[in-house]
Amino acid sequence: MAAKKEPTKKIPVSEKTAAASAASAKAFRKSAGNPDTKTPRQTVTRMPEVNRTIKPVPLSKLPKFPISGNPDNRRNFNAVWEILRQLYPMPDVELDFETPWEVLAATILSAQCTDRQVNTVTKVLFKKYKTIEDYANADPAEFGKDIYSTGFYNSKTKHIIGSANMILADYNGAVPDTMEELTKLPGVGRKTANIVLSRGFGINDGIAVDTHVKRLANKIGFTEQEDPEKIERDLMKLAKREEYDDLSLTLIFHGRRVCDAKKPKCEVCPIQDMCPSAFM
Repeated sequence: MAAKKEPTKKIPVSEKTAAASAASAKAFRKSAGNPDTKTPRQTVTRMPEVNRTIKPVPLSKLPKFPISGNPDNRRNFNAVWEILRQLYPMPDVELDFETPWEVLAATILSAQCTDRQVNTVTKVLFKKYKTIEDYANADPAEFGKDIYSTGFYNSKTKHIIGSANMILADYNGAVPDTMEELTKLPGVGRKTANIVLSRGFGINDGIAVDTHVKRLANKIGFTEQEDPEKIERDLMKLAKREEYDDLSLTLIFHGRRVCDAKKPKCEVCPIQDMCPSAFM
């Protein structure tokens, strides 16, 4: 006698919604904190549920920035940051490296290039050139061919080989660990120096402002500035020092996964009610 077939359980709509929301939250978090998953974009189809303990100031009551006239959303920083930290609880870099020098070289290569492509190049590069001396003595023409696919290879070659020579001559072959010294290296500005300090030495001296951080900081209303150094100073007034690097990485992740420059997914963004630029 055939076994009686159990009826299919009907999941209530509320449970379906919760399950979909949990799956979407997982999509937000996927690869954040997992350095083995190099995926710059994730598919997010539904707004995830988040815990809100900080009541935001209504957008209609926000003051205006004095220069641009855009909404000044700095009062809601803690409320926004509370949500973003839930979506990306363990943000980690998507560049592969093992030493402060490799952080520096990979970051220089990442200018106008995807992290995925840089990782493809450095997988071979870091085996071919093992020491700073190897880079300092590299043939520029050959080195340019080695990094050609990252773009702007002529300037990147000059910056990497030049930095290696300067580190050998001025810092006894050790990558310096201060902002002042790092920014003296060829092609190294505050963004690159901040990345080397935080990810190579664990020093939070500032906030790395790349194109994603600049765009989101303005869209969310944390600054009205366009200059990266001024944006950095504005963000440093809002965040705790120990969270500087996490804030930079989190804004980068959110810019890649949700707040895309061309097609922002405002409909699934859990900070839409706190963002002056939502659905614009």
